[in-house]
Amino acid sequence: MCIHLTRNKMDEVITGCVNPLFMGPTVRLDLTTVLEATGELQHFLDLGAARLRAEGPLSQEASETLIFGLADELEGYLRAMGSKRGSAGIENLRDWTRTWIDEQQGALAEKLLREGARETTP
Repeated sequence: MCIHLTRNKMDEVITGCVNPLFMGPTVRLDLTTVLEATGELQHFLDLGAARLRAEGPLSQEASETLIFGLADELEGYLRAMGSKRGSAGIENLRDWTRTWIDEQQGALAEKLLREGARETTP
């Protein structure tokens, strides 16, 4: 996967390298920088907060596991989208990130509605 960035400011977002053990290209995403650069950091944090509220009281470790799990899912999604496309720019990353967040928020809302319906059904 090759991701091209057109803005100098975005140079930190993605670092491309070659892994000599596998003789193929690998890409490391700095997810925090991607979220900041795409303007989606607050949306991701809002999603994390909503997921934490939906789970109820959690230990510090469980809360961190949940948030890091979300980050891993998003990174996997971005990698999959980049692999399908072959290359991507910052606008693609913004669109893909927003789509993923919207899907996660929708799934969470549906889950909460189902759980609420179960609690009110005699």
